[in-house]
Amino acid sequence: MRRPTHAFPETCGRHYRDVGATLAVPDMDSDRCPMVCLRTARAGELTAFAGRAGIVARILGA
Repeated sequence: MRRPTHAFPETCGRHYRDVGATLAVPDMDSDRCPMVCLRTARAGELTAFAGRAGIVARILGA
């Protein structure tokens, strides 16, 4: 598969979704890009928890 580097995380997120997992990126306004892998059923919990901390968690491949 040939994809530009910036498209790779979104592509991975779509493939993770196929097996019941979610790939998310907490946007902490820094030069780092941590990624979180968790069960899709818990993605809402992650975004809510991040929101309470003042962070936006973006779900990849959604």
